[in-house]
Amino acid sequence: MKIKILSSFFVILALSGCSTMSQKDVFDSMNQMTKERGTGELTWIKTLQEEDEVQMRVNTLLKEPLSEENAVRITLINNRALQQTYEKIGIAQSDLVQSGLMNNPLLGYSVGHGGGVSTSGVTLELAFLDLLWIPLRKELSGLALEETKLSVGDEVLRSVRDARKCYIDAHVAQEAVRLNAEVLKSYEVSLQLAIRQHTAGNLSKRDYLKIQDEYAHARLESIRLRRDDATARETLNKMMGVYAEQTAYILSNEPLRLSATFPKSDGLEQLAMANRLDVAAAMKSVEYAAKEAGYTQNTRLLSEVTLEGGSEKSSDAARFNTIGLKIPIPIFDMGQGRLSRTQAYYNQNVQRLYETAVNVRSQTREAYALSHYAYDTAQEYQTNIVKINQNIMEETQRYYNGMLDGIYELLTDQRRYSEVKIQEVMAIGEYRKSQADLVYTIGGKNIKDIQ
Repeated sequence: MKIKILSSFFVILALSGCSTMSQKDVFDSMNQMTKERGTGELTWIKTLQEEDEVQMRVNTLLKEPLSEENAVRITLINNRALQQTYEKIGIAQSDLVQSGLMNNPLLGYSVGHGGGVSTSGVTLELAFLDLLWIPLRKELSGLALEETKLSVGDEVLRSVRDARKCYIDAHVAQEAVRLNAEVLKSYEVSLQLAIRQHTAGNLSKRDYLKIQDEYAHARLESIRLRRDDATARETLNKMMGVYAEQTAYILSNEPLRLSATFPKSDGLEQLAMANRLDVAAAMKSVEYAAKEAGYTQNTRLLSEVTLEGGSEKSSDAARFNTIGLKIPIPIFDMGQGRLSRTQAYYNQNVQRLYETAVNVRSQTREAYALSHYAYDTAQEYQTNIVKINQNIMEETQRYYNGMLDGIYELLTDQRRYSEVKIQEVMAIGEYRKSQADLVYTIGGKNIKDIQ
């Protein structure tokens, strides 16, 4: 066989693969899938120019008071954990490209001398059956890419949920600090009054010390709330991926609101099973494991068959051309270990899918229950407790105006009202966070149905 003919044959084989989707195509497909589930536009930063464009968009969004939706937008384009996750698509797509390529042929050259005769030879080896396995390998890699796309999409939805919860925590912490300032001011007024009364002999030392103790504890509470505010804000900063002067943004003062009604639970489990991307990824894993088991079954004995062509020339001008096959003899290794491994891997993924389905259904019921309890709690504060304490404060004001109550009773009821307002804000915040959990739990779709 002529070396030139063999080389041409190998080139044809190497170019016989089909084209695949680019990384951008796969990312755009994942982007569209998540947008259908209520997320915003994603950006995969691949170049310095794209980095600069993202920073310009982030800075533009931060110029205005930061809303919850803008916090989510910034997270989707600027969160570095997400950017790392996007690279999984690049890795899986590269594996798909590699799966469509044959193994390189092995070129050998040898020289020999003996009995006054010199020889030189050239050999070329090709695992020609590799061409038959390319479609199977590409099918496997295609399934792996689809699984990766679904997993990355699920991570995007998780990030949306986490960004909303981080924003709500920061908003609630800031509002609590603002409302607590009124409480602390009331304690300061009580202490100043107590100092004057104690100095004048109109207040016992014990009562004065009690008021002083209450003020000290109020200061501790103020310190705790400011600490929580700083922590919540930094958590939001990390979620959005902002730093330096970008962290000087102002949160929107738009109050967190409670929905007028709470959604029914009908069909939520079915909705979650149909739309959860981690469920779809687990199903794709089972499909991959089944295909891999079949691929191993088909190739376990013949995967190492090679075609060999050679040409040898001696110093007496004689030339010998050879062609042959190398076939492994399945005496010791008949692929039984690889086959049993793939079967175990398939069984493992089937059980994982079952576990995922059970967990998703449980998570849906739990998220709905917790959200419902949080809604009922927030509604109780909003419709009853806050109004009751407001009425108590107004009645105490009337008593004070009629000189039936003292200033300390009025200040105490005013503080109680402010403290209840803080509790109301926190309760609404807990409900909004539980709502974000519920939205993710049902797959991010039909968000309006649970508003």
